[in-house]
Amino acid sequence: MSKELIFNLWAVYDAQSGLVYALSGKAYYMEGSDEEKLSLLKVLSKTDYLTAKRYELPDRFIMSFPDGRKQKVTLLNTVRDPNSMLFEETFQSVVSELPPIEIFNGDESEVLHFKVPDSPLCVTTTLYEDLNGSIRPIITDRDREWVAEKELVQNRRWSNV
Repeated sequence: MSKELIFNLWAVYDAQSGLVYALSGKAYYMEGSDEEKLSLLKVLSKTDYLTAKRYELPDRFIMSFPDGRKQKVTLLNTVRDPNSMLFEETFQSVVSELPPIEIFNGDESEVLHFKVPDSPLCVTTTLYEDLNGSIRPIITDRDREWVAEKELVQNRRWSNV
């Protein structure tokens, strides 16, 4: 039960375009079992996206469109593909913005500089932005049913949440 940095990650999915256009992340320093940490992350994923900083997608996710424009976006299935390394820069950005922490041990102290763990414990949540700009985190089966209903209305399939 060691203390470690754990992360909530969010991918913002635009219902109109059918593409992911932004990322967010937030770090927490927590002690406990992996199950306790994941449980906390899942609870916090429902609301903490509201106070998490947004980031552009990395440069390697530039799509070219038939009309000649280019944009940093990606397909939804990229969010769940570990080989895409979609959140690597987000991890680095989130950690680089954390302040160093001074830990006092009696008469001595040491400064803790955070770094991204080799295999960070995280929860990734898709944020569904509808045509009106409203955002909803997709976490539960009920959320997925809600998205399916929205997508049926728009004649679009949305499956890899």
